[in-house]
Parts: sequence; C-alpha cells; structure tokens
Amino acid sequence: MARDSDGVPIACVLTALTDAEQKRRQWLAERLFGTVQQTHELGDGFALELPDDDEIWMQMAEFVTLERRCCPFLSFALYSAEEGQPIQLHITGRSGVKAFLKQQLGLSGV
Repeated sequence: MARDSDGVPIACVLTALTDAEQKRRQWLAERLFGTVQQTHELGDGFALELPDDDEIWMQMAEFVTLERRCCPFLSFALYSAEEGQPIQLHITGRSGVKAFLKQQLGLSGV
C-alpha cells in the first residue's frame, strides 16, 4: 500500500461504488486508457493526452465522476484545447500519489 510523506495510506475506497458502477468504471478505464496518445510527467502526477473526440470527452467525464468517489485522494482536471488538439486529463495529488499512479496506470517508462 502506498503512503504519503506523512505516512497516511493512499488507498481506494472499494465500497464507494456498486458492483455495476465498478464494472462500468473498469470498462471505461480499459476503453479510455487504450486511446492515450502521450503521457507527460507533472510535479505531482501525470497529464494524459487523448484524441479530440466528443465521445471520449463524455466517457472521460463519466470515468472521473466514478473514480473520484473511490479514490478521493486524487485530483482531476479535464482540458480541451483548440479544435484538433488532444484532450488532456491531468491526474494529480498529494505526496506519494505519483508512485501510486505509476503502478496503477502501468507508467513504468515515464
């Protein structure tokens, strides 16, 4: 289990979602993270670039809605730039979150 610099555990609240919500969250994660074009390391997390697509935007908003309930220690920001530019999802948090995200998102090469 990951911990922040104060020793506070960084752990998901597995009971925050119903079984149906957990399945939907998993499906969204597989679908969306499979479309990531680039990943950029931030000081306190990561920025993920995804295709500029309305369906991806709506699904990412749904994913963030579910994810913030089970992982309240994470911060999310969804950005839309000019037409044709990638959507960006920033996932950040307190000390220790970056290591947690690397493990959970399989970002060993970043």
